[in-house]
Amino acid sequence: MQNKEDQAVGCLVIDDPRLGENALSGLFSGKVQTYPFDWAAGEAPLPSLQSLLQSARRDCGEAAILARGLGCGAALALSEQLPVERLALIDPAPALAFQWKESPRSRKVRRLNAYARRNLSLCVAEALVVEGEAAGGFRRLSEGAPQARPVRLALRGESGEKLYTFCENRLKTAITHFLRGEEWRKELAENEEMCIIYG
Repeated sequence: MQNKEDQAVGCLVIDDPRLGENALSGLFSGKVQTYPFDWAAGEAPLPSLQSLLQSARRDCGEAAILARGLGCGAALALSEQLPVERLALIDPAPALAFQWKESPRSRKVRRLNAYARRNLSLCVAEALVVEGEAAGGFRRLSEGAPQARPVRLALRGESGEKLYTFCENRLKTAITHFLRGEEWRKELAENEEMCIIYG
């Protein structure tokens, strides 16, 4: 039987549907087994997401979600319905905003994000929010889902797509340790480009 330290965590990966790619899947080593969601497949998102999450839990015993941008709404909607150990949300502000500056790619995405906002109080998964200093996703999540005990990893001066590429190795390591439930704060505490804030 595998030790918990050697066992991979199953992680559903939901990229921003506006980007037309799934670059987040390449973030991890073998310690995190990824289950990427494909917006372009044309299937109804929620049943597909539920099936992927159940596969992750069945294969690995623990299920986590990594999402970016408007994909964070889908991650939150899913965690409001099914058990999820940990959520890592990169730039969740667009999904949690009550009005978007640009229209989302489809009505399905808009409905998932609206559902996520209405039901934030049902989210109990431990949450890591990665965003730029001025973004508002962490505040909205802290107010709407305090039981998720969100932690904010603020990247100084960065926002949008740059959140994925800025300090990529440190960010990759931090997210991987978080999703695995390992100690991750110490290595970031002295990093001047990142700031940890607790909800």
